[in-house]
Amino acid sequence: MSNFVADQLGFVRRQAVDYVRNINDSASEIIPTGLKNNIKWNLGHMYVIHEKFAFQLTGEETKYPANFSKLFDPGTKPSDWNLEPPTLSQIIDLLTEQIERVESILSSKLKEEINPHYKSSTGLIFTNVEQLLGFLIYHEAMHFATIKNMKSIIESQDS
Repeated sequence: MSNFVADQLGFVRRQAVDYVRNINDSASEIIPTGLKNNIKWNLGHMYVIHEKFAFQLTGEETKYPANFSKLFDPGTKPSDWNLEPPTLSQIIDLLTEQIERVESILSSKLKEEINPHYKSSTGLIFTNVEQLLGFLIYHEAMHFATIKNMKSIIESQDS
């Protein structure tokens, strides 16, 4: 992909995946005091929102693993889970495969208009593929920062 938005999106995703690769599964499920989610939820949520914005809204085939929406949609939280979440390793594999799909499927479609246009909950209107991917840069970076903060909190509580 030789497009700034797509390149940045791939960069942010790979940074997040590399960062969490050495976190163990039980640490990824710790909910720091005062927060409602954990590292695993943030990663699964990144996957779900990416499927929506990169594939569903562009009319491409989506790949939602079983129960991902119940576990990771906006408004969900681990304390409400009544089913077994995927392992951290499984989520990392899905995140890696997903960004490869974005790059292979959408790289030639960045300027394509989406129909219908999508209006976000905050009123932002998206009209093409590139705009959707641009939003995902923000979304990924926001959750990556949250993950980094959570890891820092978890490590400070361990010492």
